[in-house]
Amino acid sequence: MLTAAVSPRLSTDQLAHFDREGYLVVEEFFTDDDLQPVIDEISAEVNARAKDAIARGELSRTYEEYGFERQLAMITKETDSVARSIWNGALAGPAVFNLIRNPKLLDIAESLCGPELIASSVYRLRPKVPHHPQGPVPWHQDSGYTEPYCDKALMLTVWLPLVDADKENGCMWVLPRVHKQGILRHRGRENKPYLVVAKQDLPAAEPVCVPVKKRGALFLTNLSPHASFENDTDAVRWSMDMRYQSAALPTNAKITRLPGEAVHAPGENIPIACYPPEADFLVRSQQRPSEVVTDPRVFHQIRKTHLSMPITHRWTEPKEPE
Repeated sequence: MLTAAVSPRLSTDQLAHFDREGYLVVEEFFTDDDLQPVIDEISAEVNARAKDAIARGELSRTYEEYGFERQLAMITKETDSVARSIWNGALAGPAVFNLIRNPKLLDIAESLCGPELIASSVYRLRPKVPHHPQGPVPWHQDSGYTEPYCDKALMLTVWLPLVDADKENGCMWVLPRVHKQGILRHRGRENKPYLVVAKQDLPAAEPVCVPVKKRGALFLTNLSPHASFENDTDAVRWSMDMRYQSAALPTNAKITRLPGEAVHAPGENIPIACYPPEADFLVRSQQRPSEVVTDPRVFHQIRKTHLSMPITHRWTEPKEPE
């Protein structure tokens, strides 16, 4: 597993590792100044939602004194309504938006996806609460959730922990060197919100445990199989994952389309976006800089007003039992 300190662009060795293995860890990618506003924003939301749960009679107290890493774990012993309310992309405050637009992050995304860069609002906040039934995430590829047309190009996933992530609290695992085999068969899972690549459908590769310390980042291709398992500690493993793609791919971002970029054409199986249920936005551009979204209020409005569109149901296999 190659790890390295951050630089404005990936080195030749880092690019080769990412291309060969399908993932790359960069240590000390972020600073505490990059991450603390997000942590503060999340903590404020947890406190506010805890107070709402108290008002509804679901919770006895806020547990604020337990701090960022343990507060939500203590709350969830009484009710998981607070955790459920902030999972995935429920929070869209200025700090989250600014992290998605972090210049160092966009430099890497641009070096891999190109200068006309789309950020997907399919970012996910992952509070992996200890021993919660929805905490483990089974083996899958991110392309399992997106339109088939978009399998052919890189959609970059950036996974970043807001606390140290290791085997004990449920860090990521990756199947290396199989991303160039294409999309694997995915199935739904009984009573679970996740797709899964069943054991018999996984390629013959040795899984790699990928611990990442706070301030580090894990970069993945959309075809890299990955998973995370149980959190066996007493603290929450907080993480976020964000996605970037070339504007040449289908996108529902409200931007001027340039020659050669994919435009929605049902007769040619070109979808309206790689993930139509949620909104894209232009995050960096050389050719249409005035259309880049730089205001968190605009980001919030884009998400709020987006008309969710259905995605192709590509997986019709019977669901895997729990």
